[in-house]
Amino acid sequence: MVTVTGRILPPPLLQYGGKVQARIQAQPERGVWDMRGKQFHRGVEIHCWALAVFAQYRLCPEEKLQHFIFQLRRISSDAGMPVMKDPFFKRYISGSGLDHVEPLFRQLKTDRPDLQLLMIILPGKTPVYAEVKRVGDTLLGVATQCVQVKNVLKPSAQTLSNLCLKINVKLGGVNSILVPGIRPAVFQSPVIFMGADVTHPPAGDDRKPSIAAVSPAAIIHLMII
Repeated sequence: MVTVTGRILPPPLLQYGGKVQARIQAQPERGVWDMRGKQFHRGVEIHCWALAVFAQYRLCPEEKLQHFIFQLRRISSDAGMPVMKDPFFKRYISGSGLDHVEPLFRQLKTDRPDLQLLMIILPGKTPVYAEVKRVGDTLLGVATQCVQVKNVLKPSAQTLSNLCLKINVKLGGVNSILVPGIRPAVFQSPVIFMGADVTHPPAGDDRKPSIAAVSPAAIIHLMII
């Protein structure tokens, strides 16, 4: 074994949005920072979205669903990503739902070409999740956000803020940037980040493969998302 000396890189100073005179900066501590009282650097306005519930009605009653929508719109507005109206489509999907995913996407995209987001409520771990991502991300190009039913029943401010962080980026917004005046010189020119990861099957599983992926991101003004 070799002993090496390590060091912790100083955390970046992040800048959020809002009025120019009141743009808030945040200093992450141990990789964590708080969105309370802050707005996205560039928030997206959501005018057209839909919601499909793949959980049984008894697990996700209508009044709980409506309360979740109300709270989501409140938190998103505070974060600078206003959801301008309730979803134009809100429906419970009967049965297992797996065979309904692609037809649902195609119907919604045909009915509303301006569809920005399809939110999916799931009862827990289910094959529907993978099918939603397959159809939305790789087949039809529809932005999706899955939410477990437990988070609909008890929508905490932290959970809703995290949802808004994900949704804003998926729709082309910018959550925060590095404070312009203190960026290292290397970032004065366009920079591309290459992210790589690999996932392995559990020990003893000789049937599933390891899966590796590489994803590039060309970032104009060094976004932190």
